[in-house]
Amino acid sequence: MKFTNIQFLKNFIQPLLFTLLFLSITVSAQIQFPETAKITLRSELEGQFIVKGIPFTPTIAPSSVGGMRFITTDTRLNWPKSVRLDPSTAIVICERIKEILLQELGLTDQWKGLIEIDIDFYPNGINRPILLSHQFLNDGFHTTMKVSDEVTPHRFIQAVVQVLLLEIANRSPYQKKATTIPLWMIEGMTQLIMQKSGPALIPISNTRKTFSTIMENPVKKAKSRIRTLSEPPDFNYLAFPSDKTMSGVQWMIFQDAALIFTYELLSLPEGKSCFCQTLFQLKNYKNWHLAFLSAWKKEFKELSDLEKWWALVIVSSQKDTSPNSWTIQQSLIKLNDILSESAVASVYDINTLRAPNTIHLQMIAEHWTPLVQIYFFERIASQLKAFEMVAHPTVADLAERYRTTITDYIYQPRLYAFLGKDSPSRSDLRLLKKRLNHLDSERNALGASLPPMQTAPQYQAEN
Repeated sequence: MKFTNIQFLKNFIQPLLFTLLFLSITVSAQIQFPETAKITLRSELEGQFIVKGIPFTPTIAPSSVGGMRFITTDTRLNWPKSVRLDPSTAIVICERIKEILLQELGLTDQWKGLIEIDIDFYPNGINRPILLSHQFLNDGFHTTMKVSDEVTPHRFIQAVVQVLLLEIANRSPYQKKATTIPLWMIEGMTQLIMQKSGPALIPISNTRKTFSTIMENPVKKAKSRIRTLSEPPDFNYLAFPSDKTMSGVQWMIFQDAALIFTYELLSLPEGKSCFCQTLFQLKNYKNWHLAFLSAWKKEFKELSDLEKWWALVIVSSQKDTSPNSWTIQQSLIKLNDILSESAVASVYDINTLRAPNTIHLQMIAEHWTPLVQIYFFERIASQLKAFEMVAHPTVADLAERYRTTITDYIYQPRLYAFLGKDSPSRSDLRLLKKRLNHLDSERNALGASLPPMQTAPQYQAEN
């Protein structure tokens, strides 16, 4: 009996000892500072940020140990690989991020919810994720951020941007559930702030606390990279990012696309106001698309209008690069795409057996009512005008003649509709078809004389 009890205790205690030994080794791997060693700082004038952590002298250099979770693009090559955070450094970075954010959105500082940042030391902490937790209190939407004392600049800036946007979107006193900010909005604003500030966003010793933003075009390099893609990102790429989008070259493309999308929206006549209204409206809808359309109803009546606008932005984005930077093959393919939009008319031409891409502008002019003609022709003419700025000179000249032909004819249906007639005269129609047939023949001959186009993306993943 005694032997059995001893054997039982041995079998029970031995695994327990190994477990305790393993836990002690694991706990010792994370260096724990006593709470008395930490200090708590708050941004000036009872500001929004409260940071708790161990202070250190500013002579400590950032470590180069550890890999980065997010692959960076050329726009951030001058940023340090990592940043060492203590309370004073973190507060300065947060306030600078907030300053640029408010400036880009045209807002004054009317914060309600506190943002508390708890900095701890972790071995190889650069790879440790930043943890966010949120709660609604009587005085606003509060966020707690747990972060390692060493982080990559992009990751920390992205986290601060995210909590600032969340605080703006969750200021309703009757709100009980936190809203979700779309990824393109978070990453787009993150990239915009990084482009506007540059590495000066991160304070170093013996420098002034104030800093100025960079005045050059923040999307110039991003548009230059997007131009190298044989298939530029469409609207669905931004609106519905997949798991594949979150790594490698695809993540770099998403970053550039989100930056361009955000910057171009803010550049619209009422862009800043509508962008803010989107944040305010998020709490009223289950997805951001409905909130966006509610805020931008003057600019985009339907989601398809936003898709068309983004497609036009991609085409016209080349105006920030050198003139006529497209090759003749690229230009001709894009011209064919713009003109083939009118092939939708074939859906209603049930008696024809021709392929949809053989109908084009002539069939619209001949079979559609004046008001419908105006809709199609004005849309195509506006796209051609933007396209001419970036196309190869030969194709740009051809596109200009297409546009001139269309705009010369546009006023005919408008005039006839005003007079109450059904269609323009047959002589006007014959002249239009003759001019378009001549341009189509020239375009087809140009395409037949060119070799196949070969393109390769200029994005390269970092090792």
